[in-house]
Amino acid sequence: MKFQNVKIITVGDVRSGISQSTGKPWASRTILLGFEDETGESYLTANVDEDVWQRLGLEQGQVADVRLRMRTRRFNNGYVANDIRIIEPKNEMP
Repeated sequence: MKFQNVKIITVGDVRSGISQSTGKPWASRTILLGFEDETGESYLTANVDEDVWQRLGLEQGQVADVRLRMRTRRFNNGYVANDIRIIEPKNEMP
């Protein structure tokens, strides 16, 4: 899903670790996005893989178009969470 004219409010620090399911290393950031909608000024937090963030070349304070993938995940322990991610345009689902 494409969001247009979104302001990058805050860029979080890199978090990294080793995936418990795959054993592979990972690195990501949390980004606070600001935009206008029918209710006025709104905000959304989204995660982004560090390698994707570097390739996109976006910076805090910049206004840009971003593509988001939104899904709800259910974990083995029964925990349910929304997963909102900034993605590269080539990875956008139709």
